[in-house]
Amino acid sequence: MSAKQKQSFLHGALILMIATMIVKIIGYFFKVPLKGIIGVSGFGYFNAAYGLFNTLYALSVAGMPVAVARMVAQNMQKGRYRDVRKIKRLSTGAFLLSGLLGTALMLLGAGPYVRMAQNPNAFLAVFIMAPAIFFVCVSSSYRGYYEGLRNMYPTALSQVAEALVKLALGLLFASAAVRMGLEEYETAGTVFGTAVSTPEQAQLAALPYGAAGAILGIVLSTAAGSLFLWAYTRRRGDGITPQMLDQAAPAQKSGQLLKELWAIAIPICLGALALNITTLIDVSSLTNRLSAAMENGEAVLLSMYQGVLPASTPKEEIPNYLFGAYNMSVTLFHLIPALTTTFGVSALPAVTTAWAAGNRTLLRRNIESVWRVTSLIAFPAGFGVCALAEPILTLVYKADPASIPIAAPILRVLGIAAIFVALSSPTNSMLQAVGKVNVPVQLMLLGGFLKLAVNFVLVPVPSVNIQGAPYGTLLCYGLIVCISIPVLCRSAGISIRPGEVFLKPLFAGALCGAAAWTGYGLFSRLTGNTVSTLLSILLAGVVYVVALFLVRGVAKYDVLMLPKGEKIAKLLEKYRLIG
Repeated sequence: MSAKQKQSFLHGALILMIATMIVKIIGYFFKVPLKGIIGVSGFGYFNAAYGLFNTLYALSVAGMPVAVARMVAQNMQKGRYRDVRKIKRLSTGAFLLSGLLGTALMLLGAGPYVRMAQNPNAFLAVFIMAPAIFFVCVSSSYRGYYEGLRNMYPTALSQVAEALVKLALGLLFASAAVRMGLEEYETAGTVFGTAVSTPEQAQLAALPYGAAGAILGIVLSTAAGSLFLWAYTRRRGDGITPQMLDQAAPAQKSGQLLKELWAIAIPICLGALALNITTLIDVSSLTNRLSAAMENGEAVLLSMYQGVLPASTPKEEIPNYLFGAYNMSVTLFHLIPALTTTFGVSALPAVTTAWAAGNRTLLRRNIESVWRVTSLIAFPAGFGVCALAEPILTLVYKADPASIPIAAPILRVLGIAAIFVALSSPTNSMLQAVGKVNVPVQLMLLGGFLKLAVNFVLVPVPSVNIQGAPYGTLLCYGLIVCISIPVLCRSAGISIRPGEVFLKPLFAGALCGAAAWTGYGLFSRLTGNTVSTLLSILLAGVVYVVALFLVRGVAKYDVLMLPKGEKIAKLLEKYRLIG
């Protein structure tokens, strides 16, 4: 692609971040009404399917887009355009095969998985989710290729298209399934063939089908994303002209390219799998360990949530209810890493190019910029979520406030954990870019073991129960970040300026959190939760921006990578607001 077509790391990240924000806004309008349709218990079934899907996707193909992007970026830097095209053809076949295998594995494993998780009502949702692996693999073949070409528009646009289809069809199918179940009860006394005796039991019996309906909408949305990328490629191409191909060296042998592709992809696949281990650990162990907490001290656990748990909830459903409340916090917690993951996706080809060219100065600048920009988002967001956990949950889930007292303490801990999760993803991408593809695998396995240990030790304690789970996430990712940052610096042969990269954003972010907490304490005495929360967020944002510019926490190099960056940098330099 021409220099004009290529996007800088920050420009590409900005495209992906805007798309991610749009997707998350659409996701809000999906998940909040969905929770009203299928309830907290149905949300537990929904997340059981989604957690297994993420893990099997990671096992099937998650490393392939990264490997393709890295190899495409390397060969574009060397002008080996025939290799670039050949990598696309070879990887497409590998994606399709992996997608079929992943789908088959999820179909066959649905029964054993829900039995192990002691969540049998999630079976239908898990089973229906399986084809999504195939369609996501198809989409990933296109996304990895374009990301290696440093063109983030196909990824961004296809993500938004998927989200819109998921919103429309997911809610439609979920509400239709629940309505059909309740209508059947009114006429025949059964819900999808199962006899029930009360309206409350009918509602509970319909929830697994409502969750499965939402999952079906997601499956169709992944198919729509694949179709969009196919159409985009047919219309726009990849920017490699016939003249560029004529002047390029002959392509390497298929066997050699495949060997290199798998050598990169397999460790990254394992790393992506390890990254999802925390989710898999939660979905497969939390309901099990919460059942143990009920056995160890049912009276203690019930007294802890007296007046919070719905009176109609059967005792055997309490673990799944607590798991659903936990996932209310996890949904908000994931918003922060979702934004910073875009930096890793966009940074990988840029860091790979600098690494392949042996340009240590550019490499150091790119790595520092990735960490600094990630910190500029992660610290204020993490501290802000921690400070406003309960008000934010009340704002988002105001239609169903009963489970907020359970979810709020969880979200406070996850707010701090989100800072480390946000830093870990771009760091892993940069480790992969400099050839250290095994390091993220090793660190995630170590962190996953720590997470599993916390779940097994703390969650069965009746007085702790679900409140122990977020501490495992915090310890897991805190350990990973503290080890991976020095490893990357040593591997890349660079030294960074920690004050410029981490400490300035940390200082401004801490002030942001303090302002949010203080502001809500004042505003909540004068007005309701919605206005108080929004005013507190606004106040915290103003304090953060002022503090950040006072300590000159934004670097000129970062600004120059933005669209029209030179004009913005000159304006900020005029007032001495950038470093």
